[in-house]
Amino acid sequence: MASMPRLVVEVFEHVNYQGRKVTLIESVPSTIEIGAQDIISSIKIYQGPSFNASPNYKAIFHEHVKFQGRRLVLAPGFYPNIHEVPYNFGDAISSVSFSPAAHPTPPEYGTIPVIIEVFRDLDFRGQRNVILRDVSSMFEIGINDTISSVRIQRGPNFPFSGCHILFYEHVNFEGRRLNLSLNSREFQMSFRNLRSLPHSQSFSDIISSLKIVPLGVFRVLIVVSDSLTGEPAVLESLTSLEGLEFEYTTVFINDNPDNRGDARNATKLSNIVLSDFDIIWFTWNGPGHDGDYFVEDAEDEIKDFVRKGGIVWASAMDNNIIRPDGVNITEPTWRGDWMPVDRHPIKVINSEDSNLTITEDGQKTGMFTWPHKINVDTLITDDHWVTNDPSYRKLAVREDNGDAASVLLPWGEGYYATFAIDTRDEHRTAIARPLIENALCYLASLAWQTSPRQPLRGRYRTTQNSDLKFR
Repeated sequence: MASMPRLVVEVFEHVNYQGRKVTLIESVPSTIEIGAQDIISSIKIYQGPSFNASPNYKAIFHEHVKFQGRRLVLAPGFYPNIHEVPYNFGDAISSVSFSPAAHPTPPEYGTIPVIIEVFRDLDFRGQRNVILRDVSSMFEIGINDTISSVRIQRGPNFPFSGCHILFYEHVNFEGRRLNLSLNSREFQMSFRNLRSLPHSQSFSDIISSLKIVPLGVFRVLIVVSDSLTGEPAVLESLTSLEGLEFEYTTVFINDNPDNRGDARNATKLSNIVLSDFDIIWFTWNGPGHDGDYFVEDAEDEIKDFVRKGGIVWASAMDNNIIRPDGVNITEPTWRGDWMPVDRHPIKVINSEDSNLTITEDGQKTGMFTWPHKINVDTLITDDHWVTNDPSYRKLAVREDNGDAASVLLPWGEGYYATFAIDTRDEHRTAIARPLIENALCYLASLAWQTSPRQPLRGRYRTTQNSDLKFR
């Protein structure tokens, strides 16, 4: 047992620190050992006697035993109800660990486009929940298939172009949907009885998930190094999706015609002002392929772009990117310093196409159901991603070996997102198009919350957010 703990954690059976209490000062691989399996509802975390030796220490609460599954990362503080947004983690903790490096689950809501109140009964009565973020399953907040009335009002970060609120019949944004929208002239809307909607749209007592879509114009930089890919043409045709608007700039960064580049139009990525964009989209083999690497001049700029809130997407890229000093010529190794691989190791390995499984994290993003339901087994995959770093959220994995085909990495204020999709010809690109559309919508939802280019981003955090009241 640790004699000088860095953190002292008290976990409680009920919200507001009620019910049975258990105190922890070291990792617990299974909360069965302490009689607290899946019953924790509130938490207090104190600085221990040796906290100053590692002031970044956090407590990590895991969904499954042996520190697996979703994580709730908390710094010292009081958390009276982890059932509520933004945590949604009540009665779901099966193991506990401690780490000096983990990023905490944000206790703040960040940008708030709309404030949604849902009620179990008609006329805004009965159990009430406040929702500020996407909810992939209403089971998580204890109100699945029981919503009968709704109120929606502008949040402090309401976008200039308005906001869609999409209610879905099934979890993970599937099934029929009801679109309730606030436009630039509206401040609130109320529905006392969802049963009173036209029969074709009646959504009383069937709502199982909810997605918030702040509208806006998003600037996308398309990065091309291989002229075979069909992604640029697809992307440039997608100027409007789900009410979201997209503007594109395409840059060719490979000047080697023999490597399927364009010597006449190629430019160095470091010559592009990345901060002019919300999203950077690396098309198939974009950062490098066939032994060549095309973004060495812009590695730091890319990482800085993400750190400050930008979003980077990468379709599949080759594994055999050889170091310029000739090392590993017999066993070429993937180069990826445009990602923070020194802090969060990951590599790409050569592979054939494989069937895929969408993970729970992948389902919760909505990237495989919004706006299209994606059958991932019809997609054609290419070289895939391998990592054991838990900071990467695996969104889809190969069925043959469990390696990642798609990952999401938070970095600073922004995100890296990948999917090992092959778009080297018209046939493969046509198959990939629905996923490309979904990914673009998902990246826009991330960019709205993080990109410095988006209006209202963070503008009211220190003023209006502090005055926000919930009844």
